[in-house]
Amino acid sequence: MTLTVDVTVHTVRRLPLAGEVMLPRLDVDDHRPGLIDLIGSTIRDRGVLILAGAVIGAIVGTVTSAGVVAATLLGAAAGFALGMVRSQAVGLSLGPYRSDHVEVPEVRGETLRVLEYNVHGGMGGPGKFLATPRTLDHLAATIRAAEADIVLLQELDDFALRSTMTDTLGQLVKRLHPTGAVMTPAAEKVYGRREGTGILTFSGITISDARGLRIPDAFGDSTARRFRSAAAMWSGIVSGWLGRRGRMFASSTEYQPRAATDALICTPTGNRIRVLSGHFSSPHDGVDEPARQVAPILETVPTWAGPTIVGADFNVRDGSAEFDREHEMCTDVGLSEATAGAPPNSDRIYASTHFDAIRPQKLPPLDGEPPASDHSPVVVDLTLRP
Repeated sequence: MTLTVDVTVHTVRRLPLAGEVMLPRLDVDDHRPGLIDLIGSTIRDRGVLILAGAVIGAIVGTVTSAGVVAATLLGAAAGFALGMVRSQAVGLSLGPYRSDHVEVPEVRGETLRVLEYNVHGGMGGPGKFLATPRTLDHLAATIRAAEADIVLLQELDDFALRSTMTDTLGQLVKRLHPTGAVMTPAAEKVYGRREGTGILTFSGITISDARGLRIPDAFGDSTARRFRSAAAMWSGIVSGWLGRRGRMFASSTEYQPRAATDALICTPTGNRIRVLSGHFSSPHDGVDEPARQVAPILETVPTWAGPTIVGADFNVRDGSAEFDREHEMCTDVGLSEATAGAPPNSDRIYASTHFDAIRPQKLPPLDGEPPASDHSPVVVDLTLRP
């Protein structure tokens, strides 16, 4: 199985995981970050150590006449090495203990509104780049208007050049004041960027436990593979700026691992619900991505016997052969599409038989308003039967 579990989730300081009850254990390997991941996380999370090392080195170089530039670089390197050690320790964490089986309390009746939304890094509509306070305000307003209790998100950025180094999750928390928030990374870059999926909860709902379920890139995660993909992408961009066609490593496809955020939430009424927010690739270059990515995630669903919600940007359209297979895979694990009947979309929500789905909708921008993302959110009311 290609699936691995990543316990290094991203949360906001004032909204830590509640830790009241853990998700069931999965019989799969833990995710081990590679060298590029460790370098990136060190730059992003331990940059203060690099800066402090450079400052100390500059001071030492000035006082001892050992050469300011050389001492500054040496100090920065020492700070980076210390940061790498700390990042390595975090990367090897096995996370909280989880048992093979978790007891599910009696289900109590309640209705929850669930929103599924690919937010495009908070950058705005199709073809837009750079997140600004204005685009983030607009995104938050779009989410707020849906009045959802559970929000499933994709393309959350953190420290990404394309979205102005914005922590999308943190900015949404600042604007929306949820009662639970978590992101799990899927793709990471050498300079510290990470992109992933996440969940926000409202109405007093807390996130008790969370982890990332990672699916590697179809063509490998080696440093050479990632370098070729980056070189192909940037050379293509630069060629376009120069009015030319062509790129380095023209046969190299985009490096695109995928993931799902796997969380256990607790409602004020006492219900415990497993919620998964995923982002998957459409078939490409002879790779059957639904079978390679969606199936391993869905195979984890039977490990939890209680109410379950799965929402994702599946990147396949209604009515396609892949869409039909997606439905079959979900049916096999006891899920049915809760957003069936909404206008066609690549974003869908599935729910276990504990729920009745009411009023599935696709929410286009209001007349005259620009879109807040290159996707339209979908929303549905899910009623738990006691």
